[in-house]
Amino acid sequence: MRRVLTVLLLAAVLSPAQAAPVEVPGTGVRFTVPQGFVKMPPDILKLKYARGTPPAAVYSTPGPSWAVNIAFAVRRVEVPGDMTVLKSLLERSVQGVPGFRWDSRGIKTLGTRSWVVLRFWVQGADGPIYNDLRATPVPGGLLIVTANAAKSQYPKYVKVLGTALDSLR
Repeated sequence: MRRVLTVLLLAAVLSPAQAAPVEVPGTGVRFTVPQGFVKMPPDILKLKYARGTPPAAVYSTPGPSWAVNIAFAVRRVEVPGDMTVLKSLLERSVQGVPGFRWDSRGIKTLGTRSWVVLRFWVQGADGPIYNDLRATPVPGGLLIVTANAAKSQYPKYVKVLGTALDSLR
């Protein structure tokens, strides 16, 4: 009986559904994947992000709808040295989306890095979508991390997403 309990405990601890730290490739940035989130398979990633350049990686609530996501993209752009200038540029880039409404915005230090933090709502195909965008300079460009959830999923996941993004280091 004791052996069975030990095996079950190990299985639970090693399960992919547990919160786990990962590194965003090529950035030196780490974050903790929320419990229950999994890395989105490449075929789903292509379908879900068919327009434009897809993110390098997405962690999500598992299918079939893959409804709540945390996406990572490194954009090879020149980044201004002043975080307030970067914040203003990013604010302007998101404001033209249909149904746009600010929740909050600012600059936050996590570990030793400063991050632009923009939280806002937009109109999606099936209703309002909450977005929590974080951005920081990395070697060779800008790391953009976006977490989003449909309004119906927002109450259940807003704290989970915030905690995951606040774990960025």
